[in-house]
Order: sequence, then structure tokens, then C-alpha cells
Amino acid sequence: MYILKIAYDGRYSFQQQPHKQTVCDILLDTLENTDFLAKKKIIYSGGRTDKGVSALGNFVVLELKKEPILSYINAKLKSKGIWVLGYREIDEIPKVKYRYYRYILPNINYNVDAIKEGAKKMIGTHSFHNLSKRDRTKEKSPIRTIYDIKISENEFYLTIDIIGESFLWNMVRKIVGALDLIGRGKKPVEWIDKLLDENYREGVPTFPPDGLILVEAKVDVDYIYDKYSIKKFKEYWEEFFKLCVMKLGIAKTVLDYTP
Repeated sequence: MYILKIAYDGRYSFQQQPHKQTVCDILLDTLENTDFLAKKKIIYSGGRTDKGVSALGNFVVLELKKEPILSYINAKLKSKGIWVLGYREIDEIPKVKYRYYRYILPNINYNVDAIKEGAKKMIGTHSFHNLSKRDRTKEKSPIRTIYDIKISENEFYLTIDIIGESFLWNMVRKIVGALDLIGRGKKPVEWIDKLLDENYREGVPTFPPDGLILVEAKVDVDYIYDKYSIKKFKEYWEEFFKLCVMKLGIAKTVLDYTP
């Protein structure tokens, strides 16, 4: 049994689907085609993400025939925006210590102090029934524990780092939706107390998946990394970064232009 640390750029959803165009499906097909896969099944994973959500430190546990050659596997995956960054053979499924998500929120002159105060209220163990997609089966408890929320800003965006034990569907994106309303003065900071009240019900906007990245699903595993694969991974994101900076400059030029 192996654990693979994986990253991806958000163009696919994570969980296997009949249409086969997901991170897990593409990964399994690639491992099968390169003759590393023993069983075409994901035994366990660090976090399920929607289409549009990127990841830097997700993981999957599966059965392989032999030790993987990451440079060979990544050569087949790179055009799909998926990378295997590290691996380790394991005897048992590791416990996830925490999951760390980051959301990048465009800075539109928010009241950042109000956002920070609202975020503080979410730290701890609460019912996040108003801050997640409704579970119609009622099989999942809405009670979740948030270890920390950190807010930082620059001229262009706010960085919202959320670390928790586990998360409900759309929970991070709805937390961001709530903080956005507070930051724009549409809701008072005290509104968060109402949202966390088990007996209170109110809809909260779900922010787009494109601003979200799963930074880490933390486990006590000493991954084996391949330097060449990491180098090529960074080269991809350096080119992506340069393109985004150029597009940012173009957009700002247009917005600043006053005929």
C-alpha cells in the first residue's frame, strides 16, 4: 500500500465519476497505463475537492505493484495539470492531523478588521449548518472544529487561511461568503453568532471554487520526493504566475483608464 502526495490546478473535480474526467480517474488510468497500479481503486484520500479548486498537498492511498518512478508518471500527467509530488510505502492508513485551506479573495476595500473579528468567532467547535451545503441525507453532523483562521492582505487580495480537523461540502467557500458580507458592511460581526446557532437558519453565499486551494492534508508521513519532478512542477507554476501577472496588469490598465 502506498500514499501519494498529489497536486493539481483545479481543472477537474477530485472524486471518481462515471465520465472519468476527474483527478482520481486520470491518476488511476495513468498509473495503470504505466504498469504501476495493482488495484484500480482509491482506498483513502486527504480531501475531496470540487472542479475549480486547486491542491498543493492532497493525497491518495492505493495499491501499487512496485515503487513508483515519479518523473515517468508526471511526464504522462503534466498535460492534465496533475502531479505526484511524493510517495511512501505504508502499512496502515495515516490519520489526518488537520486540513489547511487557503482562499484568495480580491481586495475591494474591505474592512479587514471586521473580517478578522468575524473569523475569530468561527474558531473552535461549532455547528456549521448555515456555512455548508445542506446534507439532505442528514448522515453527516454539521459540528466541525476550526483550529485557526488567519487573514492577511496586500494591494490586490486578501489571503484567508483556514485550518481545521475536517470540512463539510462548500464549508470554506461559505465561510468566505460570510466574511465578505461582513467586510463590505452588509452584515455586522455579531451575525456570525447567529449563523453558528444550531436553531437558526439562513442562507449564505457560496464563493467561487477558483479562489480555493487545499494547501495541506497533514499526515505523519515522511514523503519521498523526486527533485526533477519538483523542478518541473515549479516551472509550470512560474509560467502560470507570469501570465497571471500580465493579465492583472492589463485589467488594471483598463480599469484605470478614464477617457
